[in-house]
Amino acid sequence: MREAQQAFLGLLAQPLVTPATNRVLHRHVLRHQRQITEHARRAGYRIQRVGRAVRLIRVPIAGTVTAPPRPADAPGRRLLSLVCCLAACCEEISGTVTLQRLSDMVRDLTSAPGVTVTGYDPEQKPQRRLLRDAATLLARWGVLRRRTSDEKMLYDWTEDGAGPGAGYEVDRDALLLLTSPDVLAAAVQPQDTDAEQIAATRTVRQLRALLETPAVVYADLDEQDADALRKARGLRTADLAQMTGGTVEARAEGLVLVLHDDPDRSPTVADWPRARAADWVALLMADLAGRHGTRTASGTVVLTDGQVDEVVEDLIGWRGEYMSKDQKTVPGTVRADAETILTELGLLRVGPDQSWTLSPAAGRYRDPDITLIDPSETTR
Repeated sequence: MREAQQAFLGLLAQPLVTPATNRVLHRHVLRHQRQITEHARRAGYRIQRVGRAVRLIRVPIAGTVTAPPRPADAPGRRLLSLVCCLAACCEEISGTVTLQRLSDMVRDLTSAPGVTVTGYDPEQKPQRRLLRDAATLLARWGVLRRRTSDEKMLYDWTEDGAGPGAGYEVDRDALLLLTSPDVLAAAVQPQDTDAEQIAATRTVRQLRALLETPAVVYADLDEQDADALRKARGLRTADLAQMTGGTVEARAEGLVLVLHDDPDRSPTVADWPRARAADWVALLMADLAGRHGTRTASGTVVLTDGQVDEVVEDLIGWRGEYMSKDQKTVPGTVRADAETILTELGLLRVGPDQSWTLSPAAGRYRDPDITLIDPSETTR
């Protein structure tokens, strides 16, 4: 049971898996495919398998796909467009191929009549770097498998346009799942979003929100959805316990799925806070802002742009000696670090006027105690 739950969570974090991308997860998914498929069905997902490749497909429900907050390092539109072009070129490949050959194919594709993607020019170093990153993404998803290990070849091609770059093999099973026409059609075709459809998909949308987002806050839902979730929280708790092994923590402001830490740490749980200055500052800022901002009836905490700057100044004066060099000396670093991390975690929304709105879930985190260690003690 626990292995199947971990495999289901693993697919949420890594929706396309092959033996090359994650051997252990792939083995567990195949071993428990029947149970995982049932878990996926209950949340409106679909499990599709082609050969040895397996994909969890997030089918849109009522016209939307519930998704976690966008990571700060998520690929941009230009990189994603090159990924799509590169995947299209891989359709023509059988056997192995070099990055230089793929680069030529992408250049020809983007310069063809009727193609609306901005042209790719391999003579420009920034564009070669983007294509290298696109190939890296396809390798991470299992579509490309690196066949050469000489990093200097890749460096020479990327920086100087010299040599073949790197050698790859195309996994056609993974490629077919990535470019599946029915999945693409479901993503782009409009869906019914009338009141009847909204009501019919309520249970699925509740499960997805609890699985995919840091917390489900009643104030973020419309009145009918919020009332339905309050009444059904016992059922959703039982559903999620069976699917994930976690528990649902209920508060006045909403619900949050808590996945218990264990040696096989869930891949869907953010590894935060970590032992680094930016994470530490974000944690302190969340705590201070939560204490000094204006708490609303929905449980959120609101601070104006000026109030956020005041919290930053207080924090630097209070804990500045423990901060990194940039945080101490470069204006705006403390605030930027906190905003980047808290936004990515889904704990903060930054308004157009630079105001802060902290999620009620931010109240789960508190300022850590700091213990100073005498360096001489570590040598004893």
